[in-house]
Amino acid sequence: MRLIEYTAKYKEYLDNYYLADDTFSRSPQESLLQTQRGKEFHRILAFYHDDLVTFFILDEGKDKYDYSDRADSLLLRSFSTDSRYTKKGFALQALKELPVFVQKKFPHIGTIVLGVNEENTKAIQLYKKSNFNDTGRKYHGRKGWQLIFELPIH
Repeated sequence: MRLIEYTAKYKEYLDNYYLADDTFSRSPQESLLQTQRGKEFHRILAFYHDDLVTFFILDEGKDKYDYSDRADSLLLRSFSTDSRYTKKGFALQALKELPVFVQKKFPHIGTIVLGVNEENTKAIQLYKKSNFNDTGRKYHGRKGWQLIFELPIH
């Protein structure tokens, strides 16, 4: 599993990314359009061999303060796995690689935070398996109540 930051040379991979259900997450194509202007958005691609299997955004912007009061946090958002690669462990593998990736690319970051829809039980289980901790706090997001999870990096 390789995590790399998106550049235009990977556009074809995103064009071919298939998300059958976007109930809880934006498609990478939509996320790319919404984040292309901001330097605070880091679009991350997770490759297994030569296949793009997972996509997510690491957000250094002000939205992270809806989930944490820590200035040294990153907000994980728009996490998805290409529907052709679900149930193969790729999402878990990408999340397990995330702390090392963040330590290298963002050495000033101390924690990763995220909001997961309280009805998205599969994602909640995934984040728990990936060592994210449920903070017991909630945030009302655009798709309902989000449970706030965090992962200490240091």
